[in-house]
Amino acid sequence: MSEKTVQQPSSRGKLKFIIGAVIGAFLFLAPIPTGDGGFNIPLGFGIEWLNGILNISMPDGLYISWLNPALLNDYGMLETLDLRLFLAYTFIIISFIMTLAAYIFKPKFIMENEKVKEVLMTSPLYAITRLVAFFAMTFTIFNITFGTEGTWLYTLSTAFIDRWDGAGLMVFDLITGLTTIFLLLAFCIPILTDFGLMEFIGVLIKKFVNKLFTLPGRASVDLAASWFGSSAVSVILTRDQHEKGYYTGREAVAICVNFAFVSLPFSLVIAGAVGVESHFALWYLMISIVCIILGIITPRIWPLKQIPDTYLEGVDKQIDEEVEEGESRFKKALFLASERAERTTAGDVLAGGLNGWFSAFLDLFPVIVAWGTVALVINNLTPLIEWIAWPMGWLLELFRVPGGTDYAVITVIGFIDMFLPAIFLGNETYFNTRFILGALSIVQIIYMAETGVLILKSKMPIGLGKLFIVFLMRTVMALPLIVLFTWIFSALGLI
Repeated sequence: MSEKTVQQPSSRGKLKFIIGAVIGAFLFLAPIPTGDGGFNIPLGFGIEWLNGILNISMPDGLYISWLNPALLNDYGMLETLDLRLFLAYTFIIISFIMTLAAYIFKPKFIMENEKVKEVLMTSPLYAITRLVAFFAMTFTIFNITFGTEGTWLYTLSTAFIDRWDGAGLMVFDLITGLTTIFLLLAFCIPILTDFGLMEFIGVLIKKFVNKLFTLPGRASVDLAASWFGSSAVSVILTRDQHEKGYYTGREAVAICVNFAFVSLPFSLVIAGAVGVESHFALWYLMISIVCIILGIITPRIWPLKQIPDTYLEGVDKQIDEEVEEGESRFKKALFLASERAERTTAGDVLAGGLNGWFSAFLDLFPVIVAWGTVALVINNLTPLIEWIAWPMGWLLELFRVPGGTDYAVITVIGFIDMFLPAIFLGNETYFNTRFILGALSIVQIIYMAETGVLILKSKMPIGLGKLFIVFLMRTVMALPLIVLFTWIFSALGLI
């Protein structure tokens, strides 16, 4: 049969595609050795460099009694000024004040700009969220508590700013790290997505990815972005593609809850925290296999299967990865990629980056700080998480995980933040327990303080309830698989 001809791409489009694809793939997907046995992507190196720039060393120190002790040395001196923290604090203040101004004064520059109005004239829930975030950062940075020791008000206020179980974890660890990620990421994502690379890869491997995971071929780029970058990068990328009409609601949700993997570098950090780094290759191989199995199963069952497989209203489908009989798959991929690249301008990249900044810093950051803090305080002051985790304790006993019910909370606490299971688990308990539950914390994928909030603040058709159900489903399905692999590794003398 003769090969069907397709429309030929322009030379200008092909050149822009090649240049954009090379730069985008290099920034997000090129693993570069770090010199200590690990590796990182160029974007990761850029984030580390920016982290260094924004942490200003103060050789002589500065005595500031009114800052949180977490920012000071043992002598109450400020040795390092973390500008990331104060940048994030500035964004939270601006978000709160501008939302207040929008509600009370309704200025023209807000009401006549749809994008600005959408972010600032938000629902009462998100307006209150910005208020909570403002107080969380203010109280934490300046170590403000209320009442006298022993009173309920003092207990609540100290729990609110707690270093590991309150706003302290959100403020000093999570939001500061996300600040540098978004500063660079906002302008890098359009390079990866808008110059044809995803169209090109999507058409080439569409059949494989669709049959295995019921997803478009371009989803493989989201997976690689999280594998080598971070899970937040993958969710942001997927959210962007969904809102531009390249994923249906079902596809976007399925990608975010199945393929927004914790990156390899961060997985190594978790492995070190729980003391299994000496078996990292075997541990991560097990994680990868279990995630692939879950990625095949979960899109085919409730609740993901019931999510409407439709594009956003008013956006509609923007890509067709189907290749007609007799049509060259490579030529179709090249044409679509070149056509996409030719439509993209430097102005589009700049506008996309500025929109990314605006949405992240004024809309997303308050949600991360506020919701993460409230969830941690609830865990700190109430037995709610323990009640939810009780059935998981029974499962741990059933599968003969050493320690059993003592570690039930660890199986669900990761829903709040990805690092909490490692903090709770430590490296002093049974090796097999650390091997199993450390792996489970990576496989769960959905973490409210990072990926969960990103999903909920997007236009993807899934709410908090179903997101938690998917988290529990992944946990229940993954646990026996991880236990089985651990038992096999132990029987073979590999661990």
